[in-house]
Amino acid sequence: MRRQIILMGCFLILLTGLAANYYVRKSQMTAEVHKMVRTEEGRSNRKVQQITIEEETEEEKIARVRRIAQEKGYPESVTELLDKNPETVNFVAHYEEKMNEPAAETIDGDLVQGQIPKLYQWDERWGYSVYGTSIVAVSGCGPTCMAMVASGLLNDPTITPAKVAAYAMENGYIDENNDTYWRFMKEASANWNISCYDGQLTEEQVRDELEQGHPIICTVGPGNFTQNGHFIVLTQYADGKVRVNDPFSLKNTDTEWVFAEIAGQIKAMWVYSME
Repeated sequence: MRRQIILMGCFLILLTGLAANYYVRKSQMTAEVHKMVRTEEGRSNRKVQQITIEEETEEEKIARVRRIAQEKGYPESVTELLDKNPETVNFVAHYEEKMNEPAAETIDGDLVQGQIPKLYQWDERWGYSVYGTSIVAVSGCGPTCMAMVASGLLNDPTITPAKVAAYAMENGYIDENNDTYWRFMKEASANWNISCYDGQLTEEQVRDELEQGHPIICTVGPGNFTQNGHFIVLTQYADGKVRVNDPFSLKNTDTEWVFAEIAGQIKAMWVYSME
């Protein structure tokens, strides 16, 4: 009788263990299934989000980036880039991700011997760099123009907008409003052993200088290039039209400008050469 009771107890213990093991395994399998379902749902949601972003219009993209920038508290001057030039949308979108990354050491890929490179102040390679109490993308048109001229004339890819901006700050060429002093355009070129003279040139003088390979930095007032003040570079002349490297606008840079139509916007000019 005692032996039967012992055997019965062992049998019950075995059954209990088997049942417990079954429920544990079932619970684990259920959890794995749920995890797989959630993973697939996550992948599906990301795919839907990716497709949605890829299918959005340019206006929708700008609105989305502006909303995110405002929600995350980006500086107002950064968000305002979207209103000034829609071409800056990717720069603004990547602000939080790249704002603390070091600037590129070169402009490799943009430099062609014998040409003035087309550089943009909001380029993600250097646009997040500090300039005064602002950044190059917002206020660095002057240093970006000087970087174009110096790197092009010297065929030196290490002269970047960020480095020129740092030079301007170190030597007091930026005011309390983060504007670059005009004297920077004449004085700073000597740092790279580049000759410079300033003056209000006629169209014929502009043509002659550009045909000799002498780029001209201009400061312009309200008009085709700015609502306030801005620096641009004249690089070529042909048949009454000039090519302009606008550090803030791809569209303006890709346009041929009738010189007579923009001459009235030019407030000062600086001509550069290696002579």
